[in-house]
Parts: sequence; structure tokens; C-alpha cells
Amino acid sequence: MLKRSLGEKIFNIFNLLGMFLFTLIIVIPVLFVFRNSFELSETATATLRLWPEDFSLVFYGMVVKDETVYRPLFNSVIVTIVGTPLTLLINALGAYTMSKRELPGKDFFAYYMVIIPMLIGGGAIPSFLLMRALGLIDTLWVLIIPSLASGWNMTLLRNYYWSIPNELTESARIDGASEMTIFVKIILPLSKPVLSALGLLSGLGFWNIFYAAMIYIRTPRKWTFPVKIRETVMKNEGNDKLWEEMMVAAGFDPTELLINQSGLGGAMMVVSMLPVLIVYPFLQKYFAGGIMVGSVKG
Repeated sequence: MLKRSLGEKIFNIFNLLGMFLFTLIIVIPVLFVFRNSFELSETATATLRLWPEDFSLVFYGMVVKDETVYRPLFNSVIVTIVGTPLTLLINALGAYTMSKRELPGKDFFAYYMVIIPMLIGGGAIPSFLLMRALGLIDTLWVLIIPSLASGWNMTLLRNYYWSIPNELTESARIDGASEMTIFVKIILPLSKPVLSALGLLSGLGFWNIFYAAMIYIRTPRKWTFPVKIRETVMKNEGNDKLWEEMMVAAGFDPTELLINQSGLGGAMMVVSMLPVLIVYPFLQKYFAGGIMVGSVKG
């Protein structure tokens, strides 16, 4: 057994403490959102406890009964389901092109069409003018198309492709396989770990689209779920008359109970987390390994 030096032991202690503090910084706000979603009384939210004092599912009942929630939720599902596979396909094809060391113009393509645009963007106003010129304003495609190609994802995939032995592709070429056949039958199956990791990150990005939807989407029916959460929080905040109507509809007496107005927004946030919490366990085994291999190879 390898004996650790005093410096290594001290480093490990500070490393564990740092990770513990970092975990607390991330987890505690999430736990407060969960607590608020189940906390009925506003007076109970003044405490620092992470569990609800007046437990209730009334806010989740409000979310389920609110018919205006379903369309934005459906829009987010459509954007995620359509955008994620297209993103993986386009980035995988672009990375396969970049991985060809003998390809003429490879360096020009890699640096001037992938890496430099990854570091330097045009800004919000030129992007809006471009989307308007393409006729994508107020359509769901404006949330999908600009995010399909990613220089970072292409670079990770290219580095992963370089880790695949050349003998596999060379033997396939000798047998008469075309480049597309090699890509579909050999490269993609071997790239499952990194594609799963990038698919999770891309899907999470599409699911949480907010800024682009705020800028490009004008029709409330085409909002994504994050925009609906913002609209609900902004509409209900400080609107005592609306909250009294909600309390009466839920069977509560407004004169006897001061209801937690942040609970509805918290419940909607928890609902938005559920798809990620459901999908992540199935892809977790590929996540760390896929990112690490794609980032260090080459």
C-alpha cells in the first residue's frame, strides 16, 4: 500500500472540505426550492429549516389544474426531443470531418469555422437581425437551429475519434466500405459514451432555454416552460387579490392563513427538474467517462 506524504494528506483534507462546501452551495438552494414547493404558510418560510412545517400539495395541485402550463411544457419537450438528436448528428459529422488529419483545408475549417466562432460571437442584436432575415422569429425553430452546431462539442468528439484505432477504419476501407458506412457502422457505435454525455448536456440546454425564448418568441402559446415559470412568478408576486381567489378555490380561508406566495413558483421549478432527474441516472455511467476521454485524448 502506497504511503501518502504529509503534504498529500493535507491536500486531500482541503480538497474534501472544498468539495463539501461546493456541494452545500449547490444543494442548499435546491432544497429551499423543494421546501417552498411543499410549504403552505408564509410565516414558516422565515425559518432556515430545509423541511416544510405546514406540509401541503396544494401548489402542485394548482400546477396540474392550470391548463396554461401544458402548452409551454409541451413546447419544451418538442424543442428538446427534436434539438438533441439533431445536435448530436451535426456535431458528430463535423467532428468526423475535423478528425481527418489528411483532409485538405482541415486546419482552416477547424480554426476559422469552429474554434474562433466558439470564442467570439456576434452579439444579441446581430443574432436577432439574422434570425429575422431567416424568418425564424416567433417559431420553435429559432430555439433549435442556432444551437445545433457547437465548436466545443465538435472538439470533444474529434479528440475522441482520434482515440479510435486507425486499423478499424482502414480495414473497413479495404473491404470496400464508404466513409458514411464507416461513420455509421463503426464510429458512432464506438462513440456511445461521449455521445451520451454530450446528449445529456445538449438536452439539458434545450430543456432550460430561456433567454432565446424571451427574445425571439412573441406568442405566449409558443413559450417554453422556463418562460412560463417566469411569467407565473411575475404575475403572482404581490397580487393579493389573485392569491385570495386561488386560496378560496383551494378551500382555504384568506383571513386565517397567510399563504406562501413563492410556493407556486417553487412547485413549477420542481416539475421542470423531474425530466432531468428521471433521465440522468440512465446516462450517468457514460457522463464522466465520455467527457474525460473526449477532453484528454489527441
